[in-house]
Amino acid sequence: MKLFRILCIPTFLYFAYLQLNDPDPYLWFPIYAVVAAIALASLFRKVPRFVGWILIPIYLVLAVYYFTQAPYFGMEVEEVREYLGLVIASAALGVLIFKK
Repeated sequence: MKLFRILCIPTFLYFAYLQLNDPDPYLWFPIYAVVAAIALASLFRKVPRFVGWILIPIYLVLAVYYFTQAPYFGMEVEEVREYLGLVIASAALGVLIFKK
C-alpha cells in the first residue's frame, strides 16, 4: 500500500504538469495536484474519510458530465480523455483514503 502512495505522487504531479499546456489549466491542474497532495499526506498521517466523501463524488459527477459531452467514445476526443482522467483520479482517491 505504501508503494501505491509513493507511486501516486509523481504520477499525479506529472498529470498536473501536463495540464499546464491545456486551455483550462485552472480546472485540471488542481484536480490532479490534489490527488498527489493527498497521496503525500497519507504517507505521514491518515487522511480523514470525509475528504473522500467530498472529492470522489465531485470527480465522478464531472466525469459523467464530460462523458455525456463526448460525441463518441474514442481517445482522440478530449472529453473522453478528461472523463478517463477523472475516473482514474477518483479510483486513486478511493484507494488512498479508504484502503488501509
